[in-house]
Amino acid sequence: MLCISTLVPSSFTAAEGEPAEEFLKRLRAAGYYDLADAYLERVTNYPGVSGRLKSSIPLEKAQNAIDAAIASRSVSQRDEAFEQAESQLQAYLDANPSHERASEARSTLGKLQMVRAAQYMSGEPDNEARKNARDTYAKAATTFENIQADLKQKLEGMRGAKIDPVKDPEKATLRDQYRFEYLMARQNTGEAQLMGAKTFEDPSKDGKELLEKALAEMVELSEKYDDYVIGASAFRVRGDIERLLGQKDKAIESYTRMLEQGEADALREPKIGAATGLIKLSLANDPPKYTEAIKQGEELEKSLRPNEKRLPASQELRIELAKAFVAMSKDEENTKPNERKRATSDARQLLLAANKVDGPHTSETQALLAELGVEVSDEMVELPTADEPAGFDEAFASANQLVQTSQLLTEQVKKLQADKAPADQIEEVQQSLVDARKTGVILLRRGLSMIDSESDTTQINEARKFLTFLLQQEGQYRDSFVTGRYLAQNAPGTDAGLVGGVLALGSAQTLITQSGDREAEYWLKELKSVGDYLVRVWPDDPKAAAAQDIMVRLALSKDDFDSARKLIDEMADGPQKFMLARLFGQTLWNDSIGLLSEDKAEEANKQMKAAAVELQRGLDGISGGLVSMEGYQAALTLAKIRLRLNEPQAAVEVLDNKQYGPIANREKLDQPTGTMISDLYRTELQAVVGWMTSSDQNADKLLDRAAGAIDALRENSKGPDGEKRLVGTFVSLATDIRNQLDTAPPAKKAKLIDAFNVFLTRIADSTKDKATLQWVGQTLMELGQASMRPGQVKADGQAATLLQSAADTFEGLKDPSENGLTNRFLLGKTYRMLGEYSKALNELESVLKQKAMMLDAQTEAALTYEQWAGQLDSKFAGRAYKSALSGGRPGPDKKNTIWGWGRISQLTQRNEQFREVFFDSRYHVALCRYLQGKATQSDALIQQSLRDITSLIVLYPELGGPEQKKKFDALIRKIQKDAGKPVDGLPEPKAP
Repeated sequence: MLCISTLVPSSFTAAEGEPAEEFLKRLRAAGYYDLADAYLERVTNYPGVSGRLKSSIPLEKAQNAIDAAIASRSVSQRDEAFEQAESQLQAYLDANPSHERASEARSTLGKLQMVRAAQYMSGEPDNEARKNARDTYAKAATTFENIQADLKQKLEGMRGAKIDPVKDPEKATLRDQYRFEYLMARQNTGEAQLMGAKTFEDPSKDGKELLEKALAEMVELSEKYDDYVIGASAFRVRGDIERLLGQKDKAIESYTRMLEQGEADALREPKIGAATGLIKLSLANDPPKYTEAIKQGEELEKSLRPNEKRLPASQELRIELAKAFVAMSKDEENTKPNERKRATSDARQLLLAANKVDGPHTSETQALLAELGVEVSDEMVELPTADEPAGFDEAFASANQLVQTSQLLTEQVKKLQADKAPADQIEEVQQSLVDARKTGVILLRRGLSMIDSESDTTQINEARKFLTFLLQQEGQYRDSFVTGRYLAQNAPGTDAGLVGGVLALGSAQTLITQSGDREAEYWLKELKSVGDYLVRVWPDDPKAAAAQDIMVRLALSKDDFDSARKLIDEMADGPQKFMLARLFGQTLWNDSIGLLSEDKAEEANKQMKAAAVELQRGLDGISGGLVSMEGYQAALTLAKIRLRLNEPQAAVEVLDNKQYGPIANREKLDQPTGTMISDLYRTELQAVVGWMTSSDQNADKLLDRAAGAIDALRENSKGPDGEKRLVGTFVSLATDIRNQLDTAPPAKKAKLIDAFNVFLTRIADSTKDKATLQWVGQTLMELGQASMRPGQVKADGQAATLLQSAADTFEGLKDPSENGLTNRFLLGKTYRMLGEYSKALNELESVLKQKAMMLDAQTEAALTYEQWAGQLDSKFAGRAYKSALSGGRPGPDKKNTIWGWGRISQLTQRNEQFREVFFDSRYHVALCRYLQGKATQSDALIQQSLRDITSLIVLYPELGGPEQKKKFDALIRKIQKDAGKPVDGLPEPKAP
C-alpha cells in the first residue's frame, strides 16, 4: 500500500471548492482504502469541503471499510473490515440520529448485517455459525424496522400538508423518496426474518415464528401496495414463505398472483422465481407431478431475455425444470422410451446452460449432470484458430508440442487444486488446457490432409494416435472411435495401432453410457468387434487385455453373467483375469442381496455360492500378499458369504489367510476408511461367535479373539462421531445375532445364547465404555426376549437369567437427564419381561415425564399395566386393567403421565405413519375391557368389549391387515363364548 505522505503531503492546502467527494470515489476505485481513511482524517482542515461531508466522516470511513472488505482475498482481513464498518456505522447513528444521511446510514448498516449473516452460512455451517447468522439477521431486521419507524413518522407528518407536485416539486420528490424507502425497508425486514428462519436446519419447525413475521410483512406489502413494484414483487417472497410453512394452497395462490402481474421489466425476475416455486410444489408430490411442473416452467425458460439468462433466478428455474425432466425420464410406467430419452436430453441441456453461469448453484448443477453421466468444464469456449501449417511435418511437430503442453497443464491443474489455489487461477490454466487441445485437433486434421507418398508412416500413425487422444479428451467420442479404429486396423502389430484401438474402446464405452437403447446396442457391437480384433492381433500385450476388461465390465453392467464368465474363462491366467474374477464375484454377491430383498431365497443362495467360487478364484490368484483395497473388499465379501452359508470356520479362515486375508494383511494396506475397518471387525466378531457355537473349539481362546475384535472396533471409533458409529455397529450386530437365533435349531440356539451370555458379561466386566455397555445390555435383552416361549409373559429359566443381566447393565448406566431416556426405557421394558411391574412403571414414568410423546414408552407402559393385571388377584386386577385402558400416574397437572391404550389409539388414529400402532392399541382396548369385565364379573364391560371390535370393523373392514384381523377374530370368538353368544367370529363389515 502506498504511504499517504507520498500522495498527500502534510503541507497540502486545498483550493476553494475542494472536490473532496470525487477524490474519495477515485481513491476507492483505485483500491487505496487506507489512503482514503487518512484523507478523511485531514479533510476537516481543508477549506471548501462541504459541511455535509465533514459531518458524516464516520459514514464515509464505514464505506471505505466495506469496499476494502469486498476487495479483500483474505477471510480474516475481510471479516475485520466488515466489523470495523459495522461499528463505525453504529457509532455514527448513535451520535447523529437525525442527520440528513442517517437514513442512508441505517440502510447501509442493515445491508451490511445481511451480508455478514450470509457469510456465516457459507459452506457447511455448524451450529455456532448458524446461531451467529441468526443473531446477525435479527440485528438487520431491527435496523430495517427502525428505518420503517423513522420514515413512517416523516410520511405521517407530510400527510396533512397538501403537496402539489407542480407548485412544490421538491417536496413531492422527497415524499416519493420517503415512500419508496419505507416500502424497501419493509421488504428488507421481511427478507431478514426469512433468512433468519433459514438458518435453522428445519425452518418450518424451528423457524416458524420468524417465518410468520416475515409473512406478515409480505402480506401487508402485497395486499396494500401492489400498485408499486416492491409490493407486487412481494407475492413471490410471500409464496416462498408459505411453501416453507407447508401452506401449499396459499403458496400456489401467491405464486399465481405474482405471475398475473403486469409486464413491467422490474417484475420479470420475481415472476421467474414464482414459476420456480410452482415447479418445486409440483415436484414435492409423491409421485412428483412432473408434467405439471414442465408446463409451469418450460415456456418461461425458453422466453428468457438476453439480460435474464445469467440471473441467479434463471439458473434456479433451469435446475428445477431439469429435475422435472429427470423425473419424467425415470417414469417407465407412464412414458414411452423415446419420451424418456428426450426428457433426459432436455434435462442435460438445461443443466449445461446453468453450468455456464458461475454462482452458488454450480455444485448442485454439476452433481445433477454427473448423475446424467455428463462431465463439463466450468465454461464453454469457442473453437480456437491455428495458423495454416506449411505441411504435415510442421503440423505434426506443433501438435506433438501441444500434446506435451496439455499433459503439463493437466498436472498443473491437479497441483493447483490440491494446493487450493484461487479459483480464477485454476480457471485460467484450465482455459489454456482446453485451447491447447482444440488447437492440436485443428493442426492434426490439417496436417493429415497434407500427407503424401513421401510422408513417414511412423509419424502418420503417431499423428493419428495424438488425434484420437485429443478428440477423446475434448469429448468428441464418435470421431475418436473412428480415428482410433482406423489406426488399429491400418497399423497392426505397432504400439500406435494398439493405443489407437484401446482409445477407441474407451470412446465406445462412453458412447454406450450416453446413448439410448438402440444406439447403445450398435456401439456395443462396434466395441466387441474392435475388442476381438485387439485380442487377436496383440494376444500377449497387457494393453490388449483392456479390451476384455471393458467387455467384461459391460457384460456385468447388463447382468449378462454367462457372457462375463465365458470372457473371464477365455483369458490367460494373470493379474487382470484374477481381478475381473473378483469383480465378477462382487457383482454376483450384490445380485444375491437384491434377490434376498425380493424374498427369492433359493435364487439368492445359488447366486451366493457362484459368487464364492469367483471370489475364491480371484483371491487365489493374488501373489505377494494383499496390497489393494479392491482385494481387501473381495476377501471381506467372501468371508461374509461363508457366514451367510453357515460356514463360520471357513469365514475365519478367509480372514486369516496369509496371502489375501484382511486380518492377516491388515498392516500392509493403505489406511482404509473407518467404515471399512468397522465392517471388517464386525464380520470377524460374527464369524468367531458362530464358530464358537458350532464346534468343540476352545471357547476361552475364541472369547479372547472376540474381545480383541471388540477392542479393535472401539479403537476405530474415536473422534467426534466415533461413539455414534460404535453404537450403530454394535446395535447392528445385536440385530444380526437376533436374526441368527430366530432360525437356529433348539440345540444350537441354547448353546449360542449360553456362549454369548458369557461373552457379553466378560466384555461388560472389562469396560466402562458407555456405548459398549449399552450394546451389551440391549443384546442381552434381545437374547432374553428371543428365549421366551410364544405367548409367555413373565420370563423364567435361561430367559430370566439373560434379562436380569440386561437389567443389571442398564442399572449401571442410569442417567436421570434426557440423555438417559433410551437406557431407562430399555430398563423398564426389561423389568416388564422379568415380571417386576412396579419397577418397570417407575422407569417408564421417569421417561414419560421428560418426553410424554415417546410413543414406544407409552405403549410399553400400557402393556405393563395389562400384564401386571393378569398376575393379580381378581379384586385388584380390575383396577389394573382400568389403568391399562385409561392410564395412570397423574402428574402435578392432574393429568395421567401414562396415557393407556385408549388415548394411544385416539392420538394415532388419523396418522398413517402410526397405522400399526393404532390397530394394535384398539386390539388391546378390547382385550383389556374383556379381561376387566371377567375380573369384576361385569357383563356390561364384556358386552362393551364386543362393541369395541364390531364398531371398529365398520370403519376399518380390513382391521390393519391379515395378521391383525386374525388376532381380532380369535379374541371376539373368546368373548362370544364367555358372553354366551354364538361363536361365529368377526361379523361381515357393513357400510357405515
